[in-house]
Amino acid sequence: MQSETIRHTGENFIPGISEKRLHEDHVERYRFASRFANGKRILDIACGPGYGSQLLLDAGATEVHAVDISAKMVEYARKTYPEPRIRFQVGDIRFYRSERPYDLITCFETIEHLPQYREAIDTLYEALKPGGRLYISSPNRLITTPDARALTDKPKNPFHTQEFTIGELQGLLAEKGFDVQAEPIHGQRFQRYFRNPWLHKLHRMIFRPAEKSDPTLRPIVGGEPRYFLIIAFKPG
Repeated sequence: MQSETIRHTGENFIPGISEKRLHEDHVERYRFASRFANGKRILDIACGPGYGSQLLLDAGATEVHAVDISAKMVEYARKTYPEPRIRFQVGDIRFYRSERPYDLITCFETIEHLPQYREAIDTLYEALKPGGRLYISSPNRLITTPDARALTDKPKNPFHTQEFTIGELQGLLAEKGFDVQAEPIHGQRFQRYFRNPWLHKLHRMIFRPAEKSDPTLRPIVGGEPRYFLIIAFKPG
């Protein structure tokens, strides 16, 4: 099986290997972005094993440039999704450059892995054409690491270098020049938020909201999502 060509460490979602909840969460983000993919030239950065790039193409994208820092992931994606209109390549989000800007960029569950997250945001801004959209998602620190009070506090997930609140990531994008007010922020896996980390832990143990809550992305109007997605526009 091709899925055996890459080792599952828990850092990446791999279709057919990762747990059901992660499958639902990751695929939902790409399905959401796919609603706006028709006729678009797209950059899928930190594409992982490539399943999302294929979903974007199937939704009508004219071409998809799919970039990941892992050579093994890119090799797997090329073998699994041999579609000529998807260009899989190895690249670092901090230094990626393209000859032409993109209509739409997806960057899902990536920014929390990068110590140089400001450099990554610079890349995303420069790679997007004026009037284009960035779809960027991240875990919500209030839920995933409830005892962390600041961006510099170590996340619970060992693969994350930091985790953001919604306001923190919004602020960083706006600081760069993105318009983050035109569209509502969306979330997945909504649950109650307790400032007391012990109450949060007890609630999680009893009710298991990460597994039982809905992975569907919807506007944030109440409660706290485990993951949030910001739609950021480049003015132009």
